[in-house]
Amino acid sequence: MDNKTNNLVKSGLFLAIAVIFQVIGKALAIPQFSQLVVGTVVNAVIILAVLICGTWWGTAIGALTPFTAWLIGQLKPVMLPFIPFIMAGNIIYALIFGLLMNKGKAYKYVGYGLGAFAKYIFLYFTASKFLHFLIKVPEKALKVLIASMGIPQLITALIGGALAITIAAMLEKRYNKNMD
Repeated sequence: MDNKTNNLVKSGLFLAIAVIFQVIGKALAIPQFSQLVVGTVVNAVIILAVLICGTWWGTAIGALTPFTAWLIGQLKPVMLPFIPFIMAGNIIYALIFGLLMNKGKAYKYVGYGLGAFAKYIFLYFTASKFLHFLIKVPEKALKVLIASMGIPQLITALIGGALAITIAAMLEKRYNKNMD
């Protein structure tokens, strides 16, 4: 199997893992717990895809997962106008990590930390300061959106990135394959 096909298959599997957890999150119906678990797994999947398949594949998964979450019902219908911003936040996370991951082991950690922080800042800023200029969002929905795009985004991105780097290190050790 050539490298492009191999990466396509692996990325498809990563996307499937994210979707499975989105379905589980929808079934749990406990919003804060669901956001923590699903958000962490989706962020881990994005970083794993960048590590194993490349930055482009990780950004593609980051762009697709908010839409799949909405289709499944993990994201409520009121979130539809915010999906492009969530996509952009995920892409920012993947790109920053992807740009720094090959510069050395320390940069891998710096990359996911900076990516997580940039994603959080972007999502919080767009939810709290920018979105209401673009569209009319009911006040109650806006408060929920701002809360969910705040610190929980930073926490899930940090935990997900740490989980992904740990899993990748375990795979690298197990299969003796360098994933840097």
